[in-house]
Amino acid sequence: MRVLALHGLPTSPRLFERVTLPPSWTLTAPPVPGLGRDGTPSDWSLPWCVEQLRSQAEHADILVGHDLGGVAAAMLAQPGQAVVLSGTALGAYWIPIRATALPVAHRYFYQRHAGRRFISRGSLPEHTASLLEAFADHGPDWGDRMRRIAWGMRPPLFTAVRLRACGVRLAWGRQDPWYPSWVARTLERTTGGKLSWLDSGHFAPWENPLGFASVITGEAYLG
Repeated sequence: MRVLALHGLPTSPRLFERVTLPPSWTLTAPPVPGLGRDGTPSDWSLPWCVEQLRSQAEHADILVGHDLGGVAAAMLAQPGQAVVLSGTALGAYWIPIRATALPVAHRYFYQRHAGRRFISRGSLPEHTASLLEAFADHGPDWGDRMRRIAWGMRPPLFTAVRLRACGVRLAWGRQDPWYPSWVARTLERTTGGKLSWLDSGHFAPWENPLGFASVITGEAYLG
């Protein structure tokens, strides 16, 4: 089985490095365009980002997406593909996310903290240090780049409903403060997916890799 795993903001492909799948499976985790140390285009947009990943997604049996990567995975999914989503949302939830990029607000969310607060408040205490070590540094001007990406988060309408033609599984951290249980339940209802609860914060692939892998392989249903 070929798995394409897409990370979100403010992480990197390393988010999936702890996830181990059966020997016959392959997991590919590419950098999501604009989120890496190579920089973010001044005109970054979600459709542009998704198109850069399309050729890889076409050859995958399973698309996995976390946070922003979950939106990209949902936009890329084709009928018959399996989709695993974690710590993400499809639809109006992104409106307040875009609001963080507005004048004044962005100084707190991006200039002051540049994702570090999101990591430290969003993870279980025993994982915070390793997450900050892995994902706090994204190179120069990261705060400005995060703001640009947040402003470009406009998922298409009816993306969740379209996923009903796919096999959707939701791997959700029980202690995720940023995408709480009602977000997971909304996705469960709108996508027709199966929801599994994992003992983790927002960063389930890193904090609970065994549980996350079991959702990918279809061995876990802990709803």
